[in-house]
Amino acid sequence: MDLTANGWGVALRAYVLSKSGLPEALRSALDACGVPQELRLVLVKPNVCGFYPPDPAVLRALLDYLVERAELVVVGETESTMHKPANRFRALNLYDIVSVYGGRVRLEDLTGGPKVKVEVPRGRAVGSLPLPRLLLEADYLVNLARIGSHPSTTITAALKNLFGLVAARHKYVRYHPRGMDRVVADVAKVVKPDVNVVEVGAEVVVASDPLVADVVASERFGVDPLSVRHLRMVAEDRGLDLEALVEAVEVVRL
Repeated sequence: MDLTANGWGVALRAYVLSKSGLPEALRSALDACGVPQELRLVLVKPNVCGFYPPDPAVLRALLDYLVERAELVVVGETESTMHKPANRFRALNLYDIVSVYGGRVRLEDLTGGPKVKVEVPRGRAVGSLPLPRLLLEADYLVNLARIGSHPSTTITAALKNLFGLVAARHKYVRYHPRGMDRVVADVAKVVKPDVNVVEVGAEVVVASDPLVADVVASERFGVDPLSVRHLRMVAEDRGLDLEALVEAVEVVRL
């Protein structure tokens, strides 16, 4: 979906809304991003096992919207160095949140299930990544992140959250020595979310493109997107100039 007709193949529009406007403003943003009316299987990837889990109000508003369109919504996460998904689902009361949907929404630990080895073209850090088969089976991927500071990547937001779909144990040992900015850029080559929802304090940024979402979210978080190495890498891998992209992004306030 080319919102700017600029030939970049990048949807350069992002929507910014206040959490006080939930759920209506989120619905408007998701509609504007072209979420289909009928979906079979939707995978929602929240940052459950990281430092910045989702606001329950945002997650509920998102699930309310998706169950109207999808036969099944799976909220999936892989384990991190610190946490197991099942423990975090329980600690964050996610079992209670999804129970109201009568089986239309389920929680799933994506770490130990069936995996697919996906080749990374011209990888900066890796040649392939183990990804959940469910990711490839889903017909829609929703990336739900909350921006925060990160010691290895300056920020963690939409793009960094996708690293949580790598279905491998001991990820810190396996991937951090390779340089996390480079790994995040490699993940972005093979995992392409359909819509991205990023919390920034009392605001929410919604965009079709994770790079655009992170540019807008980082600016609102007080971080210059040009200072974030993995944003530069992802732009370069697409043949884009990040500085020009930052200037071209259109922010729509809802």
